[in-house]
Amino acid sequence: MFRKAFTLIELLVVIAIIAILAAILFPVFAQAKLAAKKAADLSNSKQLGTSLQIYITDYDDFYPVNNHRVNGGVVELHWSWMILPYVKNEQIFVSPVDKNGGWAPSCFDASTNNRGFGVPGVQNNGCVAQGYGAGQFTIQVGRLSYTGNQLLMPRKRSDADTSTAINSTVVDGVADTILIAPMTESIECMRRGGPTGEARTYRPTLGVRDSASITNSFSNALPATSQLWALQEAEARTIFACNTGTPGASSVDHVLRYTHPGRFGNGNNYVYADSHAKFADFYRTLNPRQFQWGKAGYSIGGATVIDRTTGLPVQ
Repeated sequence: MFRKAFTLIELLVVIAIIAILAAILFPVFAQAKLAAKKAADLSNSKQLGTSLQIYITDYDDFYPVNNHRVNGGVVELHWSWMILPYVKNEQIFVSPVDKNGGWAPSCFDASTNNRGFGVPGVQNNGCVAQGYGAGQFTIQVGRLSYTGNQLLMPRKRSDADTSTAINSTVVDGVADTILIAPMTESIECMRRGGPTGEARTYRPTLGVRDSASITNSFSNALPATSQLWALQEAEARTIFACNTGTPGASSVDHVLRYTHPGRFGNGNNYVYADSHAKFADFYRTLNPRQFQWGKAGYSIGGATVIDRTTGLPVQ
């Protein structure tokens, strides 16, 4: 008795069933993988929050500044390096979903391949652009996926900047105010001065603007006649035009572009000012009724952040 072979139709049916199952299961596997990476990123954020909490306990409740100049006002010292003794593992500063594997310091030591950490292929070495001398480099962890909120962790380029370090006791609503946010993965959002410009990995981000201008970096206190406005969603989307790869007239040069509008779909994991970490929808963090970027310009004179729709302070 001869065994009957599969017919062509039967084979096609089996192949079709396998294709259907694959189409159903592959997205499930991808979602499970992303969920695992989201949990790992949240773990990183929690460890950064814990390390920051230990840091501020050691420094009379003051948050570190995001970056400031040292060595005669030449080299940038970054917050990641300030808290590294409390973290101990530099890998914690890299998100598992960061497509670049984290940014290298803006000015890195090419002779050691950035201390062995390597450099994203899209990133130029910014030593010349920053005016560094021979043997001087940005003092930052090897690779970095996170940045500070400038209203709590200001940039202090020199003594001429009037932005100041902030004591945690002055922050209104520490459990609802972002301290550490994800950093952009777009070189067009990160760099300065066109395709050959430096990647400004030392820069902080924030969710507010001066009433007089949207192109703010806020290294100084506001003039007495200015107001501090919460960024609106439409403005944020315009700023993030740099993520399209075509920066220019369509993109606004505001420091919000140094953060990420959504590593995990519509949101990110954030470290808050009380050191806890959680996921939040990015555009909801800009909601003036639940504003999460600071109720005042703590580091730049303390002006109240205003909801332009109502003219009242954000909540």
